[in-house]
Amino acid sequence: KVLRGTELVLNLYSKLVLRFPGIFQFLSGSSVEANITSHIALTQDSPGDLKLVLKDCSNLLGGFSVSLRKSLLTNLVSSLLNKS
Repeated sequence: KVLRGTELVLNLYSKLVLRFPGIFQFLSGSSVEANITSHIALTQDSPGDLKLVLKDCSNLLGGFSVSLRKSLLTNLVSSLLNKS
């Protein structure tokens, strides 16, 4: 059973910025953003047995950006995309 007044809504926002060494360095600075919303509750099956329950969880991809640094590879990709 769910204890009265023990339900919480947890909202998390996160942004991941990527930093790559070596051959993938041209992707450094790219980022991904996400919003995560979850309802959590405190339940009790028997006296003294409290449990934290995740009732539902939804996530939303807020967006992503790709930052390409100037290099031979980015120039090739750019020219291919512009032709199509």
